[in-house]
Amino acid sequence: MNGNYKCNNMPLPRVLEPEVMSGADEAAEYEEMDFSATDRLFSERAAELAARGVQHIVDIGSGNAKIPLTMCSLLSPAVRVCAVDMSAEMLAVAARNRVRQGAMQLRLIAGDAKRLPFADASVSMVTSNSLIHHIPDPRDVFREIARITRPGAPILIRDLFRPDNQAALDQLVREMASQWSPLQRKLFEDSLHAALTLAEVRQMLDECGLADVRVAQITNRHWSAERGLQ
Repeated sequence: MNGNYKCNNMPLPRVLEPEVMSGADEAAEYEEMDFSATDRLFSERAAELAARGVQHIVDIGSGNAKIPLTMCSLLSPAVRVCAVDMSAEMLAVAARNRVRQGAMQLRLIAGDAKRLPFADASVSMVTSNSLIHHIPDPRDVFREIARITRPGAPILIRDLFRPDNQAALDQLVREMASQWSPLQRKLFEDSLHAALTLAEVRQMLDECGLADVRVAQITNRHWSAERGLQ
């Protein structure tokens, strides 16, 4: 028993999960998971940051596009929104969601967050939610964000953070996912294992030319990295 206690309270190492959600079953299960509350908060904050003249937003790792679609509903129709994702399965779901909502200002782009198809300093705002934990070396994405954004342009990045130990992770899964399917619980647990700590986020942003982006814990499982228009 003492051994299990010590094991459960040892610092939790990062364990990577697949970078691309390639299976239709996983995409379907993810589509059914209810993140509407946090998605809405993210979209509202993005709309606030975009209020001062932003004309082109790139959302990276958009998945089923629910967040960029919500953003579109809060933004002027003149604001162009590009949703970028690497998974063909998730982009197919996103396309159906776009048709359902009728948001023709949203453009869906198949692309790798580590090699974004945008020119240097060409984007007036970048957003990303729940992507970073999928990336083996998140600095690859942070460098791309620094490259494509205009100097001082708004940035909003949010994701899960890795709990301190296995006991804390298990407790979080019980609190958040007790009513989910076994596959949904596994996806959530794997994501927590693959997430960064706040200290890791801060260090990587500093290394990648994003030292002016502020980082803070905003829920019992999420961090947020933000830069307003400068």
